[in-house]
Amino acid sequence: MTPDEVKQSITTWCSSDDDLEIASDRFEPGTDFSFGLKAGTLSSAPVDLIVLKADGADRVTIRRSVTLTGDNVDAANQLIASRPGSVTASVERSGADTTVVAQTYVYLDGLSKHTFVQAVAELARTSTLLDAIGGVETASAVDQEAAGVASDAVDADAEPDSTPYVDTPLTPTPAVAQSTFQPSPSPSIPQPSSIPSGIPVGQPLPTPSFTPQPVQAQPAYTPQPMQQPYQAQPVQAQPAPQQAAGGWAPSHSVPPQGLRAWGAPDPSGPVVANLAPGLPIQVAEVRGAWARVICSNGWTGWIDGRIIGVAA
Repeated sequence: MTPDEVKQSITTWCSSDDDLEIASDRFEPGTDFSFGLKAGTLSSAPVDLIVLKADGADRVTIRRSVTLTGDNVDAANQLIASRPGSVTASVERSGADTTVVAQTYVYLDGLSKHTFVQAVAELARTSTLLDAIGGVETASAVDQEAAGVASDAVDADAEPDSTPYVDTPLTPTPAVAQSTFQPSPSPSIPQPSSIPSGIPVGQPLPTPSFTPQPVQAQPAYTPQPMQQPYQAQPVQAQPAPQQAAGGWAPSHSVPPQGLRAWGAPDPSGPVVANLAPGLPIQVAEVRGAWARVICSNGWTGWIDGRIIGVAA
């Protein structure tokens, strides 16, 4: 899609949604387009956001800048850590106040009305919770106008709508004929009052432990040859799903919290993409806890297969 086609699609979606409103066209250097968007127009406290596409970028970014009165760096960091992984933010102390620039994005190959509206809703919800931290005064970078926001104007439920999922990549382990590996139970996630600081994307996460359990010997198998050589720890190969006749066909979709993707089944490697919620994907190969997926445009990467239920 060209930048004009992307902008026209988003404009059409917003005009057909009673809760969204295009506020103004904006000019920002280094962008294909940029405009102001008002979310939650049916409520008493709509949120002003910025929608933009950087020049040549493969994603659409949704952003909001908030100025919180007083030193609220720790509170803002805890709040951002409790939100879905697709929502990130930079938090800085600015004089006597705290400046927070929160954003999320949708990749063009997964851009649809559903994924766009969902991303806007997540950032608007995050912005409302950030406003509640500020107490009396908040400021939006969309129009730079002061807005009085009392804490009682915020939704009484200041906690996230659902328990966030902590995306922890797994390290594939060698296959053992007499053993099977089961991951330890996922740690419970505390509520925002005791939420730990977030871990930046791109840094390797702790490797979960595995407890081997004796099982009956597994039948012999014949691993499928790889088209390209790859240096990795040996794992037990599992048959890849059969591709539908006629080419690519989706077998799963990315869950609501989104998915991180690696270029190879190696947690020490860099995260090459964040797959948007709801994006249709095809599982092409499963290796232990890893699954190789293919998008409709031919892009391929490795994800945590347990999240979509294709790996143990």
